Amino acid sequence: MIEQGDIYWITLTGSGSEQKGRRPCIVMSRTSVNNAGATVVVVPMTTKTGTANPYYRIILPVAELLKDPNCSSSLQDSVAKCDHVRVLDKSLLEQKIGKLTHTAVIAVELGLAFVFDIR
Repeated sequence: MIEQGDIYWITLTGSGSEQKGRRPCIVMSRTSVNNAGATVVVVPMTTKTGTANPYYRIILPVAELLKDPNCSSSLQDSVAKCDHVRVLDKSLLEQKIGKLTHTAVIAVELGLAFVFDIR
């Protein structure tokens, strides 16, 4: 089951200023949507915390990241880049890193609401 707030390694393709390469991404589509179709909506993450802002580049302290027991990657303070949201085929999900706390999911949702001007 793929749940909202899950964090996976994903190898992103892109051009120009788009995020690319293997990086952690947060699944932000609803759990029911994730498991009904072949795609998920993700928000890429970066460890470049200097890129954070209070509106759409959401700082995620390491305390808000819950590590999956099977993950060998180390966790770091990160930034959810809500302005780089994208839809991906579920086959692109690689290893599960962990998940966000409920509070962190809400913070990323607010970042997406800002990007899409949802009031």
